[in-house]
Amino acid sequence: MGISRSKMMTAEERIEKVAIFAKKKCDLALGESPDYAARLKYRWQHTLRVVQYGKKLAVKENANVEVVIVACLLHDIAKLGDRSRNVEHGRIGAKMVRPFLHQLGYAEKDVENICYAIASHVDGKADFEHPLTIEAQVVSDADKIDRLSSYRMMLALGKIVDSEYENFIVKVKKRLSKSQKASKEWRVQTKSGKEVFRQQISAQVVFLERLIADYEMTLSLEF
Repeated sequence: MGISRSKMMTAEERIEKVAIFAKKKCDLALGESPDYAARLKYRWQHTLRVVQYGKKLAVKENANVEVVIVACLLHDIAKLGDRSRNVEHGRIGAKMVRPFLHQLGYAEKDVENICYAIASHVDGKADFEHPLTIEAQVVSDADKIDRLSSYRMMLALGKIVDSEYENFIVKVKKRLSKSQKASKEWRVQTKSGKEVFRQQISAQVVFLERLIADYEMTLSLEF
């Protein structure tokens, strides 16, 4: 089923308004909390990447592309606006955006689907009754895929200087363990999402294992 169309706006116009809404939340938080500037800027960049992953997965999974894009734009709205970092941020975010979605003219079923995707993207649970939808699965998968991006990995590892090489490798080993654990435990739900997720894991593991191997070569006394 497609989105119930507002007589006043096209899908592109609605999506643009959602993007502006989300960016304003981020900009407002930046103004109020400059100490969190780097974190908030990263969160907005993450949001934009999740939108792109979500759009691609939605097409492959025959999901409603507009619903997915809107939900991806808003999936971390609680973090953009209030720096909420716990597992509840999806459910908090869904409550935040529901009135706004009604203002845009979305039909009730579409509002519920978008809010469900936002509320459940972290752990698959919403605080209201709603059937599982392919759109919610796509949003959750897109979020997980970007959480294993090369850029995020480099942020986690941090900068390296020669005097801290050993400490850097400790971080690398922890990141490798996290990636390997994610490959076994993270619940990616769509067929296309699983394919991209495996690619992310594989690329990350190969790179991290190479970093460790290079370090171990520096410790070798064999000639």
